[in-house]
Amino acid sequence: MHALYLHGFGSGPLTAKGVALGRRLAGALTTYAIPDLEGGDFFNLTMPGILARVAAAVRAVPDDGRPIVLIGSSLGGYVAAQCAAQSAAMEVSKRIGALLLIAPAFGFTSRWAERQGSAGVAAWQRDGSLPFYHFAAERELPLGVGFYQSCLALPELPAQSPVPVVIVHGRQDETVDHRHSLAYATQRDHVELHLIDGDHRLTEPRHEELIAWCAGDQLKRLATAATI
Repeated sequence: MHALYLHGFGSGPLTAKGVALGRRLAGALTTYAIPDLEGGDFFNLTMPGILARVAAAVRAVPDDGRPIVLIGSSLGGYVAAQCAAQSAAMEVSKRIGALLLIAPAFGFTSRWAERQGSAGVAAWQRDGSLPFYHFAAERELPLGVGFYQSCLALPELPAQSPVPVVIVHGRQDETVDHRHSLAYATQRDHVELHLIDGDHRLTEPRHEELIAWCAGDQLKRLATAATI
């Protein structure tokens, strides 16, 4: 089996959560990768660019007939769900076998405007960029307004996924309201939701164990389905 981990906003391939999960799953996977969704260019980040990099990462996985579990954290979780929802258009539908979404950033499209306020959005559009804390760089970096503009037409909740989806979300998430994940799960088929005590980071040992268990369970299900 194969797995791709999609990091969150302002993160990168060295994300601690993604690297740790890869170690836990090493014995069950043929390949595991964390693509750079920013392409080394945070300033010019756009959602179409992110989706194109995910499609390229999927195509780069050896096509040996084994499906890919697409794992996404925060914004990466939204991206994973959006990729699956429009997978036919991205020509990767036959490769993705399941999704694991960790505190997916559902509803982020409207939350951007809420957090910045009308004055903040106006300043972003006027100046062409706005500083955001970048966790990988450990400092603020400017982000072009093209990112905001590229998100305006996105749905709050991605459409139905053609593959099974497992979500792990903390009830005390201060960044993404867990009720968005609840809405996504109740309005769509083949979605398993784990609401747990925890914040947006979900980095406690018990959180990491649950996430790894969910990933391993998906891999086992895919392996069983392949033998039937």
